[in-house]
Amino acid sequence: MSPIKYIDPYSDLAPAYDFILQGVDYQGWYAYIRKVMHEFVDDPDLILELGCGTGRFGAKFSADNYTIYGMDLSLDMVRVAKARAFRNFRVFCGDISRFSLAKTPDFIFAVHDTMNYFLEMKEVQAAIASVRQVMGDETIFMFDVTTEYNMQKNFDAQTTCYDVRGQDVEWTNHYDPKEKLMVSTLRFFNNDGTCREENHFQRIYSIKEITEVLRRERMEILGIFGDFTFSEPVEETVMINFVVRKKK
Repeated sequence: MSPIKYIDPYSDLAPAYDFILQGVDYQGWYAYIRKVMHEFVDDPDLILELGCGTGRFGAKFSADNYTIYGMDLSLDMVRVAKARAFRNFRVFCGDISRFSLAKTPDFIFAVHDTMNYFLEMKEVQAAIASVRQVMGDETIFMFDVTTEYNMQKNFDAQTTCYDVRGQDVEWTNHYDPKEKLMVSTLRFFNNDGTCREENHFQRIYSIKEITEVLRRERMEILGIFGDFTFSEPVEETVMINFVVRKKK
């Protein structure tokens, strides 16, 4: 077996991320985020994306003449996002559970399982509390969590291989239903026979758990929607969207 070097999440994934996730319908997802935003915000001036990744959404908002800031914990992902940060799109490195912003956004969103990367409820609560501090009275916060149905049907016990610019990449997933924990292992095989491995962890949260955190942080729930709809989640929902604002 090739020697394995264990590296931080997104160290090698960042430059390969867009290729590996090329099947994601970002345009359709962006259209849904915009629809939610305009449903709850009359005239958004400043948008903030938390967990912006490689900046796919930020670039789309900017191209449509919105001013948007993107924040991500991974410096490697931010470096990739900077290549898209033109016009009204700016990116910076920051931790959702403890950050501040000089300006008050009108709309904040965190999608693509960003909140699932917090592995304990106290971390989720810290993130909600941190976001609350930068919200104004009329600011809307939209975030999603992936579902256990999604993990078990689409990811558990699956291995996918990619050729990313001549480098072999192997992505393996394992879901532990007892711990509600998804472990994703990405291995990047180099031409010299070595291998670099990243491990990503996501925790599955129920609607009840999230709503309890929102209640404790004095957030008003405006909607809980399934996938790219304005309908309630069902058993086969892949992604649950929460739309909230500060309680007055």
